[in-house]
Amino acid sequence: MIEKGNHTIVRYGTCTKDCYGSCVFKGIWNDKAREYKFLSAYPLKDHPFTNGFFCQKFNRRQELIYHSDRLKNPLIRTGSKHINSFKPINLKKAIDIISKKLIEIKERRDPTSILGAFYSGNSGLISMYAPLRFFGKLGATVTSGGICNEGGCAGLKKLFGTYSTTNPFQLNNPSTQLIVIWGSNLSENNIHAYFLVKKTVKSGTKLIVVDSRRTLIAEKAHTFLHIFPGTEYLLAKMIINELIVRKEYDENFLHKHVDSFSSIFLEVAKIDKKKLLSQIGINYQTFQDFIELLIQFKHHTLFNIGYGVQKDFYGGRIIITIALIQILLGNIGKPGTGLIYSQSDFLKPLISPLQNYIAQGESEFKIKEIPIIKLGSSLSSGNYEMLFIYNFNPASSLPNQNLLRRALSDKNLFTVVIDLFLNETTKYADIVIPAKFDLETDDFISGYYIPSLSVNIGGPCPYKDCMSNYEFFQRLAWKIGYENLGIFQESEKEIFNNCLNMLPSNVQEDINLRGYYLLFDNNSVPFNNLEFPTPNNQIQATGPHFEFGKKELNRKLTRKKNEFLLISPSHSHFLHSQLGQLNTKFIDEFNKVFLASEDIKTLDLEIGDKVHVSNEYGAKMYTLEESPILKPGTALIYSGISSTSEGFPNVNYFIPDEPEEMGFSGAYNSAIVEINKMH
Repeated sequence: MIEKGNHTIVRYGTCTKDCYGSCVFKGIWNDKAREYKFLSAYPLKDHPFTNGFFCQKFNRRQELIYHSDRLKNPLIRTGSKHINSFKPINLKKAIDIISKKLIEIKERRDPTSILGAFYSGNSGLISMYAPLRFFGKLGATVTSGGICNEGGCAGLKKLFGTYSTTNPFQLNNPSTQLIVIWGSNLSENNIHAYFLVKKTVKSGTKLIVVDSRRTLIAEKAHTFLHIFPGTEYLLAKMIINELIVRKEYDENFLHKHVDSFSSIFLEVAKIDKKKLLSQIGINYQTFQDFIELLIQFKHHTLFNIGYGVQKDFYGGRIIITIALIQILLGNIGKPGTGLIYSQSDFLKPLISPLQNYIAQGESEFKIKEIPIIKLGSSLSSGNYEMLFIYNFNPASSLPNQNLLRRALSDKNLFTVVIDLFLNETTKYADIVIPAKFDLETDDFISGYYIPSLSVNIGGPCPYKDCMSNYEFFQRLAWKIGYENLGIFQESEKEIFNNCLNMLPSNVQEDINLRGYYLLFDNNSVPFNNLEFPTPNNQIQATGPHFEFGKKELNRKLTRKKNEFLLISPSHSHFLHSQLGQLNTKFIDEFNKVFLASEDIKTLDLEIGDKVHVSNEYGAKMYTLEESPILKPGTALIYSGISSTSEGFPNVNYFIPDEPEEMGFSGAYNSAIVEINKMH
């Protein structure tokens, strides 16, 4: 995993941002350099997904690791919360203050009033889970769940007993003759999958795109269904009805492998096709083109479903309705079929033992948990006096920002943030601890879109006060009297090596030789025996499937002319409140609200007007901009602003913190906003 030259060292690395790619690369280091030790990164050409290129978000990681704004010393607050007002403090003093406060709270009150909040800003297993040793021993509370794809995972698990039904390498399987990209902007946010799709389309595979935005990949599609946001399940219902009417379903597959499939037939028996087409926003011929292709390529069709589809109050159920199309056609368990979604379940047999070992405190001490999506309301309860935040920028990423920021501003809440840079969340910190960059730590990365396990082999950090998450909590554990416990005596390198030795020999061999292990290849067909991890090994199609969201849909369809359904995709150069330091020239995009040209005319507005965007959760000023990719009635504001500059609004002020009903992730695409000209 390490190669040495005359003046440089080559170490394997993996992008821990995991924006679908988990790109694996060779990092070139000069360990003897005074500061700029990491020189460059070369994405692996022999990795069948990385394919020798990085995404535009993070193509220049060597510029970020030694950026002038990187935190190199601990900071202590000098001004009021809500601004980044700090002075430097030495590391020993910072840990003394934190430990004193922690002990005082622990002795005076239930230790569950100490809360650890984390997510996957660094998706390394050690980075995320090793601090749970500390919180477990302490008897503290931690956040759980997520804000990303949990609703869809819950929906697919209800059907299949798992949320991984096939793998992305099937995109280039010779049997794949039709690919349906449903609500996934591959051309901007998953360019490695986009590369595979373009390759297979060039060889003759047909492409259908279903999306509420006219993306670049939509322009390359054989058929593009430009639908209104939130109408995915109506489209699925129409498709299923048409297949049933034409008797184009796979009856043998349904009888053998699908429990309670008759409920599907009963639910879609009566539909008003004309009304549904109007609500969905497509014409009859486009719909028929889709149906004809599904029938023509039955048993050779692959669906790739985007995570934005399930960012709705009923996201899990929406994913179920889309999956029912593939089930009805018998497009499961055969080459070139299935649904591409999160790959995490495939990796659990490999990853779970490592995760359990890394987070020993969690399993031993049974940590109390709260949903991460409800962090704001949880903090508002007054049940917490101390908050630790790592791998997470909640004051940018979570919904209902007014509620969250009020809670974070509480002077009785002592907050410690571990991070690389000052950001929106550090504005509410009492002490900030400088973090090590991911490439300065040893870690394992388990991809959620690619079924793989890869590594970071840590290079040296030139800043003596910077620490990894584990190193900080280990140091804090020693300070409060846990120094003799075995779980706090291992170094990070020892944890990494012990995990490596726990892996099967073939996995170890691949990781040592090339930095990664892949679970599948182009010819791997999951569930080809058509036995699923459900109680009776069959797909569970028990309904009802379409009886939901009527009230919400009616509100979407009966809006006033100045009310819009808000979508908040990530920007092509940013990732969930990160990478702003690299891509500053695009930051002004976050000051804009985008509408279709006909909506701008209807409102008697002009491009460049200052407009007031508001709903019951928040109100902010934006600059109006036209977007040719949007359907009428849709407003787009980019999520993920990472600048700490004043005056940059955050779209999550408008997002409700009511979680998605099945997986309890965020319902980010469920908000309706009113747009008015500023006077």
